[in-house]
Amino acid sequence: MTPLKISLGFSISFVVLLVGLLLRYCIVLKIARYVLQFKYLFHEQLEKELDKYNGSIKLATRKFNGKELEKATSNYDDSRIIATGEHGKMYKGFLQDERVVAVKKFKSENRHVVRLLGYCVDSKQQTLVYDFINNDTLYKHIHEKNEGLSTLSFESRMKIAAEIAAALAYMHSSTSNSPIIHLNVNSKRILLDENYTARLAYFRAAKVLQGKTHVQGIVLGSSGYLDPESIQSITSSEKNDVYSFGVVLVELLTSQKAFCKERPEADKHLASLFLRSVEESRLGQILDGEIIKRENLETAEKAADLAKRCLGIRNERPSMKEVATKLEVLRFMEWHYSASTGMAKLNFSQSP
Repeated sequence: MTPLKISLGFSISFVVLLVGLLLRYCIVLKIARYVLQFKYLFHEQLEKELDKYNGSIKLATRKFNGKELEKATSNYDDSRIIATGEHGKMYKGFLQDERVVAVKKFKSENRHVVRLLGYCVDSKQQTLVYDFINNDTLYKHIHEKNEGLSTLSFESRMKIAAEIAAALAYMHSSTSNSPIIHLNVNSKRILLDENYTARLAYFRAAKVLQGKTHVQGIVLGSSGYLDPESIQSITSSEKNDVYSFGVVLVELLTSQKAFCKERPEADKHLASLFLRSVEESRLGQILDGEIIKRENLETAEKAADLAKRCLGIRNERPSMKEVATKLEVLRFMEWHYSASTGMAKLNFSQSP
């Protein structure tokens, strides 16, 4: 075999490896705004080139570095702005080869979504680099308190719920025609930092709704969090995340697991147990009495009503934007009540 053939074979293998990595992790990369643009320019172009050249790969895009784009746009000077939108600004740029380009600079990503810092692709390894969140998962803080973790107060639980709702609302409206659905929201995918600020993680199952309201295909997820209607219809939409979030909210209110084999057959799924308790006016029996006291019972009941709506019929579920807004209102009401009774925690976000 000639050196040319060996070199060509190695090059093709490397590019195929690169394509495979991008296909596998394109959803993760889309979570950050700037990576959304990267995915559209790179992944879709690769598919077109593959079809066009019948298997011989020809990459038509390239990776720019920050300094190159700063120079092209005169350091993103305001005089170069050609369009401004909800998610960023478009600048007119001039490359070294005198080509005129449009450079989209996205706004910062949501602080409650675990941030992708970078990636590495070579012939031996494919890796992604994320923020390090050092205070374990929400699941462990709720269900494994015997490991030395502090019990989360009701106020902290409401804060965490509001933060994750905001993260999902952000994803669902991240672009005007391409919202992202997580499809595996659960307490093990929610990380807490040292200040008990929540971060949504793990986007392997996520899908992009490019101009669509739903996607077809086998519905993946975790036991106890799966939307029953999606399993029956084999479709996924933003309402899947709403349902799963509803289960997480019930977890926060009850301190019970989303799925538990030790519970009676009819109660193995927390959603079923919760909804039946509400229907039979037994909500007080399922709420966690250790964290929900008389003074915050009204807020807990309103949060439970919101969870009930999230777990309802798909087309009657609220949007995550509505859920996030209502949770913030409930948090304010809770703080206002505490302030009026002299029990306000002015900075309860810093402690469990």
